[in-house]
Amino acid sequence: MKISIKQLVDDTKEKLSFPQIAMRILRLFENDDLSAYHLAKVVSLDPVLAAYILKIANSAYYNFPGKVKTLSDAITIIGFEEIKKIVIMISAKNAFKVSDEYDRLLWEHSLAVAVASSVINAKVNITEDGIAYIAGLLHDIGKIVFKKNETVGYKELLKEAIENDVDMHLLEEKQFGYNHADVGGYLLEEWNFDQEIIDAVAFHHLNFTIKKASDFLKKAALVNVSDFIVNRFLGIGRAKIEDFGVVFELPASKTIDFNISDIASLIDEIYQKFEILKTTMEEEAA
Repeated sequence: MKISIKQLVDDTKEKLSFPQIAMRILRLFENDDLSAYHLAKVVSLDPVLAAYILKIANSAYYNFPGKVKTLSDAITIIGFEEIKKIVIMISAKNAFKVSDEYDRLLWEHSLAVAVASSVINAKVNITEDGIAYIAGLLHDIGKIVFKKNETVGYKELLKEAIENDVDMHLLEEKQFGYNHADVGGYLLEEWNFDQEIIDAVAFHHLNFTIKKASDFLKKAALVNVSDFIVNRFLGIGRAKIEDFGVVFELPASKTIDFNISDIASLIDEIYQKFEILKTTMEEEAA
């Protein structure tokens, strides 16, 4: 079935929305005079969000020696950028609402790519940590748009991609003329996300053969490499492989000069951080 990106997104809007409180919080970060007290006051308007922030702040992901008891303390200790990441993560989990095994896989894959983008960015220094993390987290949001539109037969494509170990974006382009990265970029623009994140999501499946890549292409390449590592070395989304050296041959790896000597340790760090976040997010906030 042929359908335009606009129609696809418009038909899915009622089933997929980004919480208004989350957008309000994100806008707060544009204020240079923002205080931990003011941010805590706005976050507290959403009790579930506030509870999750405290739960994650007290998790092994940050491993603070004492218990973080209040939102203001959490914000002061963790910092604004980390709070921004948590707000996006919790809001995205609602958008990725798990109703079947495909949803669960998409959510876990996206969370793992967020962690991978953050960890790898710390090594190659492409962008701000928050940009890297959020772009990784939302890179497959277009797949959710496809899947929530029950008229386009997307589940069958997902099944084909998994069973035959085929790149999903290639199957999408063959059937629709565009892929989930295109859809994700369009949706994030509708939601008024920062252009840096929109571009990183929209272009993360480019061929990356340009010798002198611009900043936005480097961010997209960072997501591409992170996506590959999560798919192929963690086995979350694609069949797992054992040849770590393959990642260094990717055009995207060359675009961001990714050449880590101890790739096994890097992958282990990504996996450990992902497992902590996944477990924390699976527990009911209290």
